[in-house]
Amino acid sequence: MRKQVISILLTAGLILGLSGCAATPENNSSRKESGSNNTVDLVIWQHEATDQRIEAFQAVIDRFMKANPGITVTQEVVQWDDDQMKMLSAISSGETPDMNVTKDTNWQAAYQAGGLYPMDEIVGAVDEKETIYDVSLKSFKADGKYWALPFQKISHVLMYRPSMFEAAGIEEAPKTWSELLECAEKLTVDKNGDGQPEVYGAGITTGRVSLTTDMFASFLVKSGGDIFDQDGKVDFDTEETKETLEFYKELAQYSPEASSSWSWGELENNWAAGKLAMINYASPNLSKFFESEDFDIASVAMPVPDGLENQETDTLVTNLAILCFKDAMEKEGHYEATKKFLEFCMEPENNWLLTVAMEPAFFLPVTETGAELVQSGYFEEEYFPLKNFDFAEGSESRDVYEQFAKTALDNTKKGYALGNKYGAVNSNLAEIYNSLIISDMVQKAVLEDVPVDEAVDWAQSEMEKLSN
Repeated sequence: MRKQVISILLTAGLILGLSGCAATPENNSSRKESGSNNTVDLVIWQHEATDQRIEAFQAVIDRFMKANPGITVTQEVVQWDDDQMKMLSAISSGETPDMNVTKDTNWQAAYQAGGLYPMDEIVGAVDEKETIYDVSLKSFKADGKYWALPFQKISHVLMYRPSMFEAAGIEEAPKTWSELLECAEKLTVDKNGDGQPEVYGAGITTGRVSLTTDMFASFLVKSGGDIFDQDGKVDFDTEETKETLEFYKELAQYSPEASSSWSWGELENNWAAGKLAMINYASPNLSKFFESEDFDIASVAMPVPDGLENQETDTLVTNLAILCFKDAMEKEGHYEATKKFLEFCMEPENNWLLTVAMEPAFFLPVTETGAELVQSGYFEEEYFPLKNFDFAEGSESRDVYEQFAKTALDNTKKGYALGNKYGAVNSNLAEIYNSLIISDMVQKAVLEDVPVDEAVDWAQSEMEKLSN
């Protein structure tokens, strides 16, 4: 596995100091506070390697260091593919950073290894001031304690090309699965009749990648399905899962044959090139569209199974959070400094940098105060990354961005992450997710024509093996 780590050292001539994570007020008081002559140096691992995301993270760190002489913060970029192995290796050696960005399907292995520090006090302080949505909080609570602080979330929505809908005579975006299938058929266009459509109605993946898992899950959650029941037992072999897989298999016929080997890059490139009329996806990748001044894009809530269109349904939400490592938090002064830094990150203007400035309409705030700021029309033009953007109210570019942001925010108030319908009820989620059992199941049903009942039964059995 590739071990590429990009370190960004913050040297503003400022002396910074951070303190470690404590589980209780008693532990806090037993530690010596950093004095004015002491320096606390914090390190946080994060996994977003693009320039604009690094720079946005850096901007928050710079602001914090300026406001808090005596504390330094260094961000190190660790590739997502390397995070799990590197995190467990650091715990084993006792050489951990102070903090690490994680997601709701990725932190459980570190928890099982005993390397995490309880974060109830930090979560409580942020929640009291900013109000964290439960859809994000519940993914990081186990054994009655919080083990990470949510700071970003990602919404899964249906994106489409309005001009293609108009050309096909489709007046409204689909609201149900049957409408989605009907639209996908109408939007698949083979102009010269050679059997190779120039435009496909849908773009979904069926390859052995986590993207397939996520795309399948975005439909499964709309049906109310998940991996575990409320007691943490594997409960995947259900009617909801079978119906979702039947639907996914039918929808796949309107996706390019090559999509069986696609990952994120291929999906995004074909979407941007106008070869796909619709995709169910998390990232609108607005930067690519705005750079070419292509504003022919829009988004709506994910369609629901037929019969549920008049009911309130859940949406698949991916939550990202910051956890603290136990060994680092036990160093003098590190908890207090870390707490101060994380509370600073969650202040609305700073969290705007960690969400909108990192990737507009993709990373979303997890707090009420953060969402209110985004919806108020707040911008820091210096850090807003979209090119050719007209900040004037009513401009075409601003309307496109705000439409995507509104759809995403509205649809993440009620939902759950895969495996977290009832919270973090099974600590084997990371292993199940990373084993790609769901994408393997999709391949069996779609590419190998294995009966749906058989494919789902196989997936249930494989998940149970990892859960025991």
